[in-house]
Amino acid sequence: MAILELIVILIVAVTISNIVSHFIPEIPISLFQIAIGLFLALVCGIYVEVDSEWFMLLFIAPLLFNDAWRFPKHELWELRGPILGNSIILVILTTLVGGFLMHLLMPQLPKSVALALAAVISPTDPVAVQAIARRVKLPENVMHIVSGESLINDASGLVSFNTAIKATIAGTFLIGEAIGNFFWMTIVGLAIGLILGSFVSWLRDSFDRAGLNDVVFHTVVTLLMPFVIYWVAEDIFHSSGVIAVVAGGVLSKILSDQHMNARSPEINVVTVRTWEVFVYLLNGTIFILLGIELPAAMKDIVRSTQVHTGMAIFYGVAVWFIIFAIRTFWAYGTQITYHLKHKERAISFRMAIISGLTGVRGAVTMAAVLTVPSTIADGSAFPQRNLLVFVAAVVVIISLLVATIMLPIVTKQRTTHDFTQPEVGEVETSSTHESKVDLTEAQARIFSIRIGIQVLREQQNDHNRIIVYELIGRKQQIIDQIYRQLNKSNDHKVNIEDDRELRRVALEAQRNCLRQLLADEKISILTYSSQNRRLDRLENMIDSDKHYHLSTQWIIILWRRTLRSIRIWISDESTDQFREESSMATKEMAKEAIQSLSEYMEKYTGDTVSHRMERQAAYNLIIFYRNQIEKERHPDTPEQRELDDRYRMELEIKALNVERETIQQLYEQGRISRQAGVNIRQFINYAETAALAGRDEE
Repeated sequence: MAILELIVILIVAVTISNIVSHFIPEIPISLFQIAIGLFLALVCGIYVEVDSEWFMLLFIAPLLFNDAWRFPKHELWELRGPILGNSIILVILTTLVGGFLMHLLMPQLPKSVALALAAVISPTDPVAVQAIARRVKLPENVMHIVSGESLINDASGLVSFNTAIKATIAGTFLIGEAIGNFFWMTIVGLAIGLILGSFVSWLRDSFDRAGLNDVVFHTVVTLLMPFVIYWVAEDIFHSSGVIAVVAGGVLSKILSDQHMNARSPEINVVTVRTWEVFVYLLNGTIFILLGIELPAAMKDIVRSTQVHTGMAIFYGVAVWFIIFAIRTFWAYGTQITYHLKHKERAISFRMAIISGLTGVRGAVTMAAVLTVPSTIADGSAFPQRNLLVFVAAVVVIISLLVATIMLPIVTKQRTTHDFTQPEVGEVETSSTHESKVDLTEAQARIFSIRIGIQVLREQQNDHNRIIVYELIGRKQQIIDQIYRQLNKSNDHKVNIEDDRELRRVALEAQRNCLRQLLADEKISILTYSSQNRRLDRLENMIDSDKHYHLSTQWIIILWRRTLRSIRIWISDESTDQFREESSMATKEMAKEAIQSLSEYMEKYTGDTVSHRMERQAAYNLIIFYRNQIEKERHPDTPEQRELDDRYRMELEIKALNVERETIQQLYEQGRISRQAGVNIRQFINYAETAALAGRDEE
C-alpha cells in the first residue's frame, strides 16, 4: 500500500507542477517540480530510498528510448560533425579535464568519484532547452545540435559514469581493464539493441501483414521495448543497457517510419501521445524525487565536519562554471576550425556562449546520480555520496536558472507562440434513409480515398509535384492494404498476378535502358553493375511478393552500401561521379518504365472490372516512377524541406477534408450504414491528427 500511495502522490505532484507552469511559463517546470519535492520532504515527511537497479530500469531506459525515437533524422545527418564532436569528444573531455579540476577543487572527492561527477553532468537535456526556447529565439542549428547530441551523449556520459562508479566500488582503477570493459559494454550493448529492435519491428510488421492492426498491441509493445532491451543487455549479457536502448530506439524509429503510411493512423497517434504522457510523468517524477532527496543530502552535508554547507553550495556553482567554460571554449574552438575550412563562416563568441548556456542538465543526470550505491565492495560507505548528489543537484538547478535568465539577454530576441490547436468538428445526421445500403465500409473507404487522390491530382503544380506524387503513393498503399485485408479470394489473387506482370514489364524496360546507357558510354561499368544488381533484387522481390516488407533487411542493405563504398574507393571513379551517373540512370530508366507501361496498357480498351483494376495498377506504378524522377530532380536543403512540409500538410488536409465530405454524402444518400460512416470518419480524423502531429514532431 505504501508504494501505491507514493505513486499516487508523485503523479498528483507532477500534475500540480503542470498546472502551476501554465500560470508562470517563464520559469522551467523542472524548478517547480524540485520545489514540490522539497515541500513533500520537509512538510509531509516523505522519504524515498532509491534502488539503483530499478531506478535505471524504470527511468533511464524509457527516457533514452524516447530521445532515440524522436531524434531529428535530417539534422542529425547534416550536423553529424558537431553532434558527434559534442556527444563523444566533448563528453570525454568534460569527464577527464572536468574531473581533474573537480578533484583539485574538492580534494575530499577521490579521483574516481570526481570523474563520475564530471561524467554524470556531461549529458545535456534537450527537453529543458526546448522549454526555455519557448520564450527565446535560439539559432536553429544550436537547437538541432543540442537535440542530436543529447541522443548520444546520454549514452557516452552514462557509460563513463558507470565505469567510474564501478572502479570506486571495487577500490581499484586499472586503465586497461576499464578500456576493455568500456568496449565490451559498448559493442555488445549496440548489438543487443540492434538485434532486439529489429526483432520487435519484424514482429509488429508480421502482425500488420496478418491484418492484426491492434492499437493496444502496438502501444504496449512500444512501451515495453526499452525495459526489455535494457534488462536483456544489463542482466543477461552484462553490457551497457544504455547503449542498447539508444540503438534499439533509433533502429525501431527508422524501421517504423518505413511502414508509417500503411499502418493505421490511429496506432501512430495513440502510440505517440501515450509516449508523450508516459515520458512527461517520468521526467516530472525524477525532479520531484530530486527535491525529496535534497533535504537528506543537505542534512548530511550540514552535519559533516569535512564540508561546510556554504562551501558545498560554492562547490556546486564552481562545478557548473567548469562545465560551462569547457563547453563554451569547445564551441568557440569548433567555430575557429570551421572558419579555417570555410572562410565565409564568421566567428562569434556570443554564439559560443549561447552554446554553453544551452548545456542544461536535467532528468538523465538526476536519474543517474540517484543510482549511486550507499556502500562499496568492502562494506564501507560510498565515499562522499551525499556531496556527489548535492553538487549534481546544484549543477542541475544552476544550469536551469542561468539559462532561463541569461539566454533571453544573450540572444536579445523573444518568440511568440500560438498554442491554439485546430478543432475538427463534424455533424452526424440521424435521419432515416430510403435508399438501400450498397457499399461496405471497406468499399466506401476505397471510394473516398480515390476521390482524395483526384483532388491531389487537381492541386498538382510545378512546385508541389513531388509532394503530390508522395501523397498519392501513400493513399495507394492504403488502398492496397485494404484489398489485402478484405479476403484471399481468387479475384484478389488475379489482381496480384496482374500487378506482378506490370512490374515485370517496367523492369524489362529498365534493363533495356540500362544496357543502352552503357553502350552509349553514358555510365561506367561500376554504375551499370550497381544498378543491375538493384534490378535483380527487385525482380526477386516481385517473384516472392516481398516488395512491401523490406524493414527487416536493414543489415543486408547496410552491407550492400558498405561494399558499394569499397568498390567506389578502389575504382578510379569519385563518389560524386558515381552519384551523378546513378541519378541520371535512375531518371532515364524510370522514363522508359513509364513509356513501356503506357504502351502496354493501350491494348486494354475494355471496361471490364479486371481491365479497370489493371489500369489502376498501371497508374499506381507510373506514379511511383514519376516520384522517382522528381526525387532525383528535387533539391534537398533545409529551406526546401520546410517548404515541402508546408505543402505536404496543406495537401493532406485538403484531401482528407474531401474524403470526409464524400463519406458524409454517401451516408446521406443511404449508400453506407451509420456505423460505417462513423468508423470511416473516425479513421479520417485520426489521419488528420497524425498529419498535424507529424509536422509538429519534425
